[in-house]
Formats: sequence, structure tokens, C-alpha cells
Amino acid sequence: MAAALRFPKATPWTILTVVLSIFILIPLVVVLLGVAQAGPDWTHVAENVLWSYIANTLILGVLVSILCVLMAVPAAWILSAFDFPGRRILEWAMVLPLAIPTYVAAFVYMHTKESAIPLQIQIRQAWGVEAFLLSETLLRYGILSLLLAGVLYPYLYLAVRASFLVQRRGVIEAAQLLGRSPASVFFTVALPLARPAIIAGLSLIIMELINDYGAVNFFGVPTLTEGIFRTWFGLGDRASALRLAGMMMILVLTLLSLEKLQRGRARYAEAGSDTTPLAHRRLRPAAALGALLLCLVPLTIGFLYPLQKLIRWAWLSREIGIHPGMGPRIVHSLTLALGAALLLTLLAVLSVYAQRLSASRRLSTLARLATLGYAVPGAVVAVGVMVMLAFIDRRIPIPGLFLSGTLFAISFAYLVRFFAVPVQPIQESMHRVCGRLDEASRILGHPPLNTLLRINLPLIKGTLFAATMLVFVDILKELPLTMILRPVNFDTLATLSFGLAKEGRFHECAIPSLLIIFLAALGLIGLNRCIRTDPS
Repeated sequence: MAAALRFPKATPWTILTVVLSIFILIPLVVVLLGVAQAGPDWTHVAENVLWSYIANTLILGVLVSILCVLMAVPAAWILSAFDFPGRRILEWAMVLPLAIPTYVAAFVYMHTKESAIPLQIQIRQAWGVEAFLLSETLLRYGILSLLLAGVLYPYLYLAVRASFLVQRRGVIEAAQLLGRSPASVFFTVALPLARPAIIAGLSLIIMELINDYGAVNFFGVPTLTEGIFRTWFGLGDRASALRLAGMMMILVLTLLSLEKLQRGRARYAEAGSDTTPLAHRRLRPAAALGALLLCLVPLTIGFLYPLQKLIRWAWLSREIGIHPGMGPRIVHSLTLALGAALLLTLLAVLSVYAQRLSASRRLSTLARLATLGYAVPGAVVAVGVMVMLAFIDRRIPIPGLFLSGTLFAISFAYLVRFFAVPVQPIQESMHRVCGRLDEASRILGHPPLNTLLRINLPLIKGTLFAATMLVFVDILKELPLTMILRPVNFDTLATLSFGLAKEGRFHECAIPSLLIIFLAALGLIGLNRCIRTDPS
């Protein structure tokens, strides 16, 4: 243990991991240090809008969390415990809303919200202006919360369904033998056992909600992320925007700490010796129809309804034609998403393998800190990267912006933000599949690089593909980070669709939005097939 606490021996592997981790952490440290700085407009921000930013963020967090629990948890239990026609399709279809960016769903549901204008006019005529304003606010917050929950619930669904699938069959069957009804078994046995998974899934959802910019901007509900854009680009006060970003980062880190503290050392879903999966009970026709409808409701809200609306808009836009800049935007999106995904997966492999070789606790701790960027909103990461690169640019004797405002800036920001996505599955897969093969290979005289290329990578190739697809989908949909750091006259499908929708050109924004959904869905389908067929 004492050896593990010492600094790792300097090798090319450990040096690479240390340098990589430090560079990833610098923008996050810059943001935290920015809390101590106050710009010229901070007094205005603090006195007039800060508390509304915080209140809106908390309100949406509570509403979306409740809706996600109602959408995801019952569906996950039904698909884990019962059998009915369509179950196998729904098992993977329930995650398809992850292919819908929140800002794309916002375009669709904002257009739907406008259909309620005649009702609101009647409310104004009958009860006055105050009733009209109240109904408009409730409708805006309600529809925004519903669409966000419809798109984000798969994070909770995946976590809870995984928990239900590993719960001990004997415990569930014992409750059934004692005469408990299916509903009673769910509420008194399965649900308490899944509590850690529910908390972990909700934590991911809240972090994605805090990161959102497009949907809240479109519905006019200013949150902390929206506040960063308004302060930086609206007021021109970068220092105050940096302070807001630091506050957001502290809020997210506090949320993660509370989640880990609440979970503690508890183990609610013991594997034990009974690892037999839960048997699927065949439902009667009436119950099967109810189960099918219960699963279709969140799928329709988060995927089917936005998809059919966008397809209709795309058909109506056929006379306008395809946007003249569509080709370059597709190339930009695919190049950024696929290139960054491959780079991040490669760096993740090198970092994880270096930790296995050194077995140093300090190196592992430093590498673990480098994965905190995924818990930080994209706008916050963008602020930290912008400040860091601007500091470097001012000290490079080259005219113009050598790093800021280039593809390097946005690629580096993707590294900071999404490095944790490939690291976690690769780390788990190497630990589970490779075992002590590294030691055996070294005993036989093979160098580490040869062992990695000839033994480790072939064994975890399925995990590598899955990790790459996860990063690809995340980057393809990313909006706030891309909007802040993109080079001049450099657009992606995300920025193009958002810009067209902000101009009210809904029919034209349908085609780039559908392309994003199609490419993301392909990644999710490939990921699902990989998980089902790969032994790692």
C-alpha cells in the first residue's frame, strides 16, 4: 500500500497520463478561480437576474425529475419483469429519445404551444391579463419540462432497468410466494432495491438539464447556462460570466458529492450466489395492452411525435429546397464528431492502460479528476477553455488568435467535456476481461505496447466501438460549447438547425435536425447491437 501512495515511476505511459490529466484540469481550475473575480456588471447580475437564473434551474430540475421518474421507472420494471407482444422492440426503442437533441424537441413543442393561443385569448377575455399571464407561464414551464423529460428519461431508464435485471430472483419470488401482488412487489421490494440506480440516473438527468441551452433559450426560461450567454455576449462582461460558470461548477460538484454521500457503502441490489435473471411473466391481453401503452407514452413524447413533426416539415419544405450550406455543415459535423470520438477513445485507452501498468493510487486519482469535465456544463467548459487559450495566445509572438477561435479550441473543449465517456467503459472492460494477462505477457518478455496492441485491444474491441459511438452521439448533439468556441463562419448541423429555428424558419430547420437524429440513431443502434453481441 505504501508503494501505491508514492509518485509513479516516470515512464512514457505515466508521463503521458499526467500531462494529459493536467491539461484537461486546467480549464476547470480556471473556472473555479473565476469565482473570486467580479466584472463591472456583476452587481447588476447579482441584484436583478441571478436569483431568477437559480430559481428557474431549480424549478425545471424538480419538474423534469418527477416526470422522468414517472416515465422511466414503471416502463423499466414492466420490460424487466413481464412478457407481452412488442417487448423486445421496446427494450431498445425506449432509448431512441437520446437521438433527439433537446433544442430540436424544443422547436417542435414550441410550435405545438402556439396552437394553445386561442385558448389563452379566451382566458384573457374571461378573467383578465393576470390570468392570461399566469396561464402562459404555466403552459411554457409545463411544455418545456415535458419535452425535456421526454428526451432525457432514457438516462434513468437505462440505470433502473440494469438494476432490475441484476436483482436477485429469489427475493422477488419469495415476495410473490407470500401472496404479494405484482404492484406490491414493485413498490415494497424492487423499487427500494433500485434506489441507488434511481438517484444515479436522476443525477445524470439534472446535469444534462443544467447543461441545456437551446431548449431553455427557445422557451424564454433563463437558467444559469442561459445566464452565461447573456452576461458574456449580451453585456460583454467575461469576468462576470466566468463567475457564473464557477458557481455552476460548484453546484454540480456539490450535487455529485451529495449523491455519493447518500449512496455511501450501501448495496441494495446484491448479486449473491443467486444470479438467475428475473423470469418474465406472461401478461393477459388486457394487461399487455396497458403495459404497451404505458411504454409508448414516453417514447411518443420523446421520439415519435418530434420525429413525425420534423418529417412533415421536411416534406413541406421541398419547394424551398435544401439549404445551400448543408453540405459543408454535414462534413463539419461528421469530421468533428467522428474525429474527436476516435481521438478521445485513443487517449482513454492510453490513460487507462498506464494506470494498470503503474498501479499507483496517485496516478489513478489524478486521472479520475480529469474525468470531472463530463459533470460540468458545456458552457462552463467553453468559458474555461476560452480563458485558458486566450491567456496562451497573448504570450505567443504570433499575430492574431493562434489557438482561440480555431478547431484546436473546440477539439480541446470536447476532450475536457467528454473524456469520461470512453474512460469508464474501457476501464471496466479491461479490468473484467483482461484480468492478469498483462502480468503474464510481461513475464513472457513482451513490452507493454505489444501487449496492448496484441492482447488487450482485440479482447475489448466491442467496448472500444461502443465508447466511440457514445462520444460520437454526444458531440453530434452538443450545442452550447460548439456555439461559443466554433471558428468564424464554421457551422455544424446543430448550430444550423438552431439558427434556422430561431429565425422562425421551422420547415427549413427540419432537414438538418433529421440528419442529426438519423446519425445519432445509427450510433445508438450500433451501440445496442454491440452491447448484445460483444462478450466484453
